[in-house]
Amino acid sequence: MDGLEEVRQLSQNLGKIAGSALDDVDAVLKKGAQNIKSEMAADVSASEHFKGMAGSISYDRHYLPGRARYVIGPDKGRRGGSLGNIYYFGTSRGGGSGDIDKPLRSEEPRTVSQLEALAARWADQL
Repeated sequence: MDGLEEVRQLSQNLGKIAGSALDDVDAVLKKGAQNIKSEMAADVSASEHFKGMAGSISYDRHYLPGRARYVIGPDKGRRGGSLGNIYYFGTSRGGGSGDIDKPLRSEEPRTVSQLEALAARWADQL
């Protein structure tokens, strides 16, 4: 195979990977977002004073062409959601007992591992 044919083949393979890459990455990120949401809700449920806001924890997908992004946390439009700022950040009168980064720290190794596995799978397809 000459150099031009190899470049052409690589280009075709990259096109096939790119077509499914965003869907594959989005599936991994969605699972990670669900895991973070579940851990946040469990943490809030364990709080004596803030357990009523557990049902307000949600996630939203924000899709832009070529990008998948999730926003996770208390939804102020849901019952108890407005307590999220007090639970996580506190006020001059107290609060701030929630660790907003803990669920992300827990999930990060799993999500990164799954993304690395995707990258390895794509590399094998080249």
